[in-house]
Amino acid sequence: MDYPRRKSLSVRFNCSLQSRKHPPLSVMPFTAKPNSALLIVGHGSTENPDSSTPYFDHADEIRRRGLFAEVHVCFWKEEPSMREALFMIDAPEVYIVPDFISEGYFTQDVIPRELQLEGDTTVRHGKTLHYCLPVGVHRSMTDLILRRAQEVAPDADPADTTLIITGHGTGLNQNSTKAIRDQADLIAASGAGYALVTDAYMEEQPFIADWDKMADTSNVVVVPFFISDGLHSFQDIPVMLGLEKEVGPAASQTDVFRNNPNRLREKNLYYSSAIGTEPLIADVILDQVSDFDKKHSPAPPEAATLPPLSEHLKQLVRSGMTQIGQIRIQRDLCEFPYALHHMDEEDLATQPAFGGLEHHRGPGDARNISTYAEDGEYRFTKGKTNLRHGWIMTLDDEQDLLRALDQFYPGCTALFIKYKDGTLPIETLRKKLGRQTGMYRYADSISDEGAQKLIQKVCGPAHNCAKKILWKLDPETPLVDSEASRFNGILGAPPDKEAIPLLCREACNHFVAECRKAAKAESDAKPSSVKV
Repeated sequence: MDYPRRKSLSVRFNCSLQSRKHPPLSVMPFTAKPNSALLIVGHGSTENPDSSTPYFDHADEIRRRGLFAEVHVCFWKEEPSMREALFMIDAPEVYIVPDFISEGYFTQDVIPRELQLEGDTTVRHGKTLHYCLPVGVHRSMTDLILRRAQEVAPDADPADTTLIITGHGTGLNQNSTKAIRDQADLIAASGAGYALVTDAYMEEQPFIADWDKMADTSNVVVVPFFISDGLHSFQDIPVMLGLEKEVGPAASQTDVFRNNPNRLREKNLYYSSAIGTEPLIADVILDQVSDFDKKHSPAPPEAATLPPLSEHLKQLVRSGMTQIGQIRIQRDLCEFPYALHHMDEEDLATQPAFGGLEHHRGPGDARNISTYAEDGEYRFTKGKTNLRHGWIMTLDDEQDLLRALDQFYPGCTALFIKYKDGTLPIETLRKKLGRQTGMYRYADSISDEGAQKLIQKVCGPAHNCAKKILWKLDPETPLVDSEASRFNGILGAPPDKEAIPLLCREACNHFVAECRKAAKAESDAKPSSVKV
């Protein structure tokens, strides 16, 4: 098979990349937005815990700089979902930046649908939402790819090196590969000196599995054009390259990126981590916000007038609501205004030195604590009833308390506050399933009877879920009475204490995936003459 060749126009290597360590990419100073929020949107995963890590890292870096009133993340496959994220935001103006590698199915179809966006700027529920371009199409991504390639293969002669930028490839949207092709063209014309720069994909030609057939050089550098070291870049592509014989564990648990160079198929193969793990993506996110302002010149927002969620939370705790999910909230423990710990460990938490519990200062470690259960299970749904023991977290104020709880139980505090004042919209299962696209469109074909059975099979504490279901099948069809439908979202709160219930305002993505499986099983069980 003949593969497209993008020969470099020069054999001169851009040595300036070697002399700068993490230089700033943003070419324009960023103007702080004290009345605005930033919402970073990612894909997430129900299988790989590393998939969402870069999004939180980028949010932490931007939050550290103090440029926005709030910085949040939301996901397609993890919590908080896109439909729940806006409830967590106090600011009247929100900049939404897709932390995606290209314009395509997710940025042009899924995100606008889930966030109910109507264009570049949407006004909804008293908030002005600005929808920016995804990070992967920004002009500075070229420098990041060159940086990553040089870092992974510092001793490889560019004149004897093929650089392959690899991505997923999909038939859902032709734009999904455009960003990668554009980057290959830009680098080939940049004077970086590579003998060949080309693109390759997992699911369309040219295939990354044929990497050695593309290269006449001794060295091959492969840079995955993904945001995270998730299922594709760390588990699928290494098998396609021949680095691994079978799909292995997550990136944080193995050493594939540390083994360069790999002598394989008579070549030196260098494989880098995903481009989105580069810390400077935070600057690209900010540049996309600045580019939006430059293009659209939105009017400055007014300051928020309603009490912030942290103030509502303060009042809830002071009224006696000192538990949420499996977490106990302590006030004025030792010298700390707030402390969080597992509900089963109150006796230890109140002992000297916290009874030997692992002490975490501030909200920063909340996500790490909540990611894995004690048996190592990945808790992609944070409402699971297997939060690990052995820790205590001390916090300085209500803002830190809210941040911590939003990592343990994403969005649940805000949802309860809205529910309590009667302003939380509830979405029926049929409406949720009806807006699914792609492979999940078939989920809506599940029968009412099948959906009712699935709720009893998947939901409720008996099935490791601590959330109270608020939704119906459709406006006229309530849930059949069961343990799952009756559960109030509170796990074993003491009689003298109240708790903030965990609420399920719409079926989660895990349930949607189960609906798809059940719908297929129903179809397979029908006689062939009447199958859908």
